[in-house]
Amino acid sequence: MHADIPLEVRLSRLTVQSLRNLCDTQNIEGYSALLKDELVDHMIDLVDEEVLEDFCSIQEDIYFVENMAKAIKWSASRKIVQLDPESDDSIVDATFTLRRSDGYEVYNIRFVNQTTEDIATSCECLDCREKGYFCPHQMAVLVKSVAQGLFGIDDWTGPMTTEAEDLIIANVLRKKRK
Repeated sequence: MHADIPLEVRLSRLTVQSLRNLCDTQNIEGYSALLKDELVDHMIDLVDEEVLEDFCSIQEDIYFVENMAKAIKWSASRKIVQLDPESDDSIVDATFTLRRSDGYEVYNIRFVNQTTEDIATSCECLDCREKGYFCPHQMAVLVKSVAQGLFGIDDWTGPMTTEAEDLIIANVLRKKRK
C-alpha cells in the first residue's frame, strides 16, 4: 500500500515506542536515549531492510483496520459525516465533524476520481497532511459514499486492505441489503 514512500519516511510515521519495541526484538543496542530522527537512522543502519519493510507494512495495516472500524461507526451518523449533495462518483466533498471534550474537530475531505485508475484524496488533519496517511476521516467519507451508492466498493481504487474491505462489506453493505 505504501511501497512508493521511502522507508525512512514510513519509519518516521511510527511512534517512538513502536520503533523501540522493534529494536528490542531485534536485539539492537544503543537506542534508548535517541530522539526519533536519530532512532530512525540507527534502525536503518542496523536492521535488515526487509525486516523494516515488513514491520512498516504490518503497522500500516493495523492503523488502517483499526481506523476503518471507527470510520464505519462514524459514517452512520449524519451529524459526523455530511456529504455535499452535489457529490457524485467523480468528486465527493464532505465535512467531518466530531464533538470532543474540548470543542469540535472539523475537517473538509475531498475525493477526486477523474479516471477509474486514479483517486486523489485529501483531508486537513495531521495524519493526512503531514504523514500522508489515508486517515480515519477520509475512511468515514469513503464508507458513507459507498453506503449511499455514490460508487461501489469494487470501483474504489484508493487505499484499501482486504480486512478493511471485509469490514465494510459485513457492517455497511450487508446491513443495507436487509
